[in-house]
Order: sequence, then C-alpha cells, then structure tokens
Amino acid sequence: MKRTLILLFAAGTLGLHAQNSNVVNAYNYLQDGDLAKAAEFIEPAITNEATMGKDKTWRYRGDIYRLMALGQDETLKAQFPDAMQRAIDSYIKAQELDTKGSYKNEIQQNLLALQAASLNKGNDAFSAKEYDKAIALYGNSERIAKAFGAVDTNAIFNSALAYETKGDAAKAIERYGECLSLGYDKPEIYRYKANLQKKAGDVEGAIATVRQGRTKHAGNKDLILDEMSYQLETGRTEEAEKSVSEAIAADPENAVLYSILGSLYDAKANPKEGPAPAEADVAKWTDLAEENYKKSLERDPKFFDAYFNIGVLYNNRAATCYSKANGIKDNTAYEKAKTACDAVFVKAVPYFEKAHELRPDDVQTIQQLMKLYAKTDDQAKYAAMKAKLGQ
Repeated sequence: MKRTLILLFAAGTLGLHAQNSNVVNAYNYLQDGDLAKAAEFIEPAITNEATMGKDKTWRYRGDIYRLMALGQDETLKAQFPDAMQRAIDSYIKAQELDTKGSYKNEIQQNLLALQAASLNKGNDAFSAKEYDKAIALYGNSERIAKAFGAVDTNAIFNSALAYETKGDAAKAIERYGECLSLGYDKPEIYRYKANLQKKAGDVEGAIATVRQGRTKHAGNKDLILDEMSYQLETGRTEEAEKSVSEAIAADPENAVLYSILGSLYDAKANPKEGPAPAEADVAKWTDLAEENYKKSLERDPKFFDAYFNIGVLYNNRAATCYSKANGIKDNTAYEKAKTACDAVFVKAVPYFEKAHELRPDDVQTIQQLMKLYAKTDDQAKYAAMKAKLGQ
C-alpha cells in the first residue's frame, strides 16, 4: 500500500512538473522570439488544473498573443487570426488572478496598448468597408475599458457608425442611444439617431430625439432645422414656423431660413386642402411670405428659390384679382379691374427673369416667362423662351 501511494505521488509530481515545464518552455520560446512555438506550449497550460489558476500562465499567454497581434509578421497573424482576442482574454484573466496586484501596472499597460490597437485597427477596417470586423475590434476596446471599470463611449459611437453604414439601422439606433444614455451627447448623435428613426418611418420618435437633443444643446441650429423638417413632414406647420423662427434667431444671416419661413406663410395663404382662408388672412400671409423671401435675397442675392417664389406670389395675387374681375358685370369697371390685375401679373417679370438668369435651363421659369411676355406683347423675348423649350 505504501509503495502504491509513493508511485501515485510520483506520478502526480511528474504531471505537475510537466505542466510547469510547459509554462517555462512557453516563456523561453517567448524570450527567443519564437511565438508560434511559445503558443504551442502555453495552450495546454491554460486547461490544466495545476497551472490554469496561476496569473503567470495567463500573463505569458497574453504576452505571446499581444506580440503576434501588434507585430509585423503577417504569416504569423494569418496562422493566429484571433491573436488579439486571445491576448485580451488572457490579460483580463491574469488581472483577475493577480489578487495582490503584483503585476497590475504591467497588465494594464499591455491592455491599454491592445485597446489603442483595437480602435486603430477598427478604424482601418471601417475605412476598408469591413464593417463586421470593425465592430468586433471596437468591441475589444469596449471590453478592455470595462475591465478597468470604465466605458469606452468612443468605441460605442464608432460601432454605431459602422452598424449604420453597413445598413443595420436598428442596431445603430440602439448604439447611438447607448452613447446618449452614457453622457456622450454630442448634437450630431441626436441627429444621426433621429435621421435613422425617420427613415424607418418613426417620425414621431425622430422628433422626440431631436427635442431631447435641443434640451441639452439649446440654440443648436442643425437640431432646430431637423425638428422643423420633421414637423413639416408630419404637417405640423405651426410648430415648424416656431422652429424656423428659432433657427433664424440662432443664425440671422442664413438666407435659406428666411426662404423656408416665407414658404410656410405662402402655404398658409394657399393651402392644398381644407377650407380656403379668409381674404384678409390670405393678404396678410402673402405679404409676410414676400417680406421673408426678400429678406432671403438681402442675405443671398443669388438665391434662385426666393426669386422664383416671389414671382409665383405675384402670379397668385393676379389670379385672385382676375377671379374677382370676372364677376364684374359692368364692362367699363371690368376693364379697369382687369388692367389693375395685369399690372400685378407683370410685376412677376423681373423676379422670373432673375431666376432664369441664375438657372437658364429651369423649365418652369421659362414657361412662366413665356406667359408674361405674351401678356406684355414682347414678341422677341417670347420667341426666345419658346425656342428654349424646343417649340
């Protein structure tokens, strides 16, 4: 019996020695720079009860695969494609086992090097349109940060961009939301999330996201404009009018904003559906539209839309005028009223001419000018416009 125990003890000692030898051999090959051979010896040691619970085993393993992942030997990288992941796993395990913190600084420095490499390689993969690879690499960076009790919001944001670019809108929205909940609340993140919500048909959600952003970034004109755009899409013209007025307050020299505000008043004066507004309201809103279109031109004298829209305003005023004139029974009074209407109509000429100067090929502008030149009996200009249309 005694002899049997001695033999068993000897066998156990030999087994322990063999596993310790694997760790020592792995370290020696690591020092010699033969990383493939070092990996061959370290792998059995991480599954053996005698060595798997030692921080040294995992530190050596981390060193082996870190040098592979961050080195220049492409053949070795191809042989061990998951080297970076193994290195990160190993150092995190070593950190758990190093209860006395004897190697805390060393482990953390190596993890930080891997974190920086993960972010950089993730960015490279993103640029190469390898989005799944980029997402995995950003995930490495997140995991390392978590091991330090921190959060890598930059990696989360980058992964959100990768999900969005690869076409996974749902995951991108989720990741942008994580950024915001973690305090990484830059204005563009609200805009990116809202835009994806809007594309997915959730315009209400997009408006809510933008409004949330505006509470954190008051006066941000891009968020204001986004909210206005979504409000217009859902027919909330009164809210949109307020939003664009706020945008003008934030950016008073923006010609586009005045043009948009003009178009909102224009739409009020000429609704596409519903009851027609009162004549006094039409006049009021038309005047406000013209006022804002002209403010737009004061800030940008080459803004096509404003010139064209003012021309349309005069057309609409003239149309209303002609409609009233047609109800006059007395011929003399009718002719007088019609002459007044003609004068309103031809006021559109200089605005459409300027619009045509800015966009010579715009068909609608040419068609409007043909009508106006016919009215003023300007045969030469009428013919020129007609020729542009190939007639």
